[in-house]
Amino acid sequence: MTEKITKSSKLNEIITKYPATRDVFIKHGMPKYAGRLPSENLEFFCRMHRVNIEQLLDELNKAAGLS
Repeated sequence: MTEKITKSSKLNEIITKYPATRDVFIKHGMPKYAGRLPSENLEFFCRMHRVNIEQLLDELNKAAGLS
């Protein structure tokens, strides 16, 4: 069984492993740039973009096919 995405998961690792999650991040404030992916963890992203972490985790895990 694949582990679910958690608040300590790093954005670059999530998007690399589960490319469908990129659209979820863009929906919640991540720029659509093609440069290097951010290496911050999910908890930091949520604080910076004022996103509910539980909602984002649910959306990301669904997009990754892990829910």
